[in-house]
Amino acid sequence: MPTIRLLAPSDVAEVVEAVARDQHVASQLNPFIDAELDRGELGDSYRGRRAPTWIAIDGTRLVGHLTATTLRRPSGRVSAWVSPDAASFDGVATLGSLYALAGARWLADGVEDHEVWTYDRPDARDPWIEIGFAQRFRRGSLELSSRGAPSWPPGYRLRDGTRHDLDLAVHFNELLDVQEVAGPSFARPEPLERAELLETLEDPDTVYAVVEYRGSPVAQSMTFPLLPVRGAHERTLHLSAVVVEPSHRGRGIATAMLDQLAVRARRQGFQYADVTWRTANLAAASFWRNYGMTPTYVRLQRRVTED
Repeated sequence: MPTIRLLAPSDVAEVVEAVARDQHVASQLNPFIDAELDRGELGDSYRGRRAPTWIAIDGTRLVGHLTATTLRRPSGRVSAWVSPDAASFDGVATLGSLYALAGARWLADGVEDHEVWTYDRPDARDPWIEIGFAQRFRRGSLELSSRGAPSWPPGYRLRDGTRHDLDLAVHFNELLDVQEVAGPSFARPEPLERAELLETLEDPDTVYAVVEYRGSPVAQSMTFPLLPVRGAHERTLHLSAVVVEPSHRGRGIATAMLDQLAVRARRQGFQYADVTWRTANLAAASFWRNYGMTPTYVRLQRRVTED
C-alpha cells in the first residue's frame, strides 16, 4: 500500500505532471477535452491552496493525490468539490487510501456532501463508484458545425427573451423541476430564486431564447459562454434550462431551437457547445445523445449520513 501524507512544496511539480498526464490521455481519447494546460498557473494554485492536499507515495514515486474545494450551496449545505485536476490515482486501492484521510477531514469540518467531476471513462470513473460514490450528472460536447439549419414545424418561431419574461422563465424552470422529481430520477433540485433568474436574464452574455406557437410561449433555453476551465476548449457555448411544454413535445421543437442557436453561435465565433444533464433523467439523456453530444465528464456524489 502506498504511503499517504500531506503535500509538501517539493511535491508540487510531480502533482502538476500527474494532472498533465491525465489530461493528455483524456484529450487523446476524447477530442472535446483540451490538452492545453498552464503548468505554471496550476503549480501556483497548489502552492497557494489553503485546503489540505494529500499525496500517495509508492517508494519514491507519486502515485496519486487528492484535494477539494469547499463550496456553500444556496440551501446552506456545504460540499467538497473534487475537479479533474484535484485528483489522480493508479487504481482503486490508492484512491481508497487517499479518500480515507481526505474524506475524514471533510466530515470533521462538517462537509457531508462529497462531489467529484472526473473524465467519463471507466478507469477514471469506476474507482469512485467502488468506494461508495454514485453517478449524478453527465457532461457532453459537440462541434457546432455538426448541426445543420433548423427545421421548424409550421406555426413555431424563435424570439429573444428579456428581463420582462421573468415570470415565463420561472414557469419553465418549474417544469424542469417537475421532470427531475419524477422517477426514476427522484431528484430534489434546489429551487432557483426569482432574483437569481432575473440576474441571469439581465446578464449581457446570456441569450434567453423563447419558442412561440401562434403567439404563445411553448419552449425555452438559456445559453452563455462557458467560463474558462481546465480541459475545456475555448469558444464553447454552454446550453442550459432547455425545456418544452409537455403538449408540444415530440415535434422537434427543442432540436430546431438549438439548431437555430447553433447557427447564431457559429457566426459569433463559437466552435463548440456544452451541456450537463442528470443521468437518471432518461428522457434528457436520450435527447442529448441523439442530438449529438459526446460524453466528456461525469459528476459523482457521496452524501455521508448516519445509517
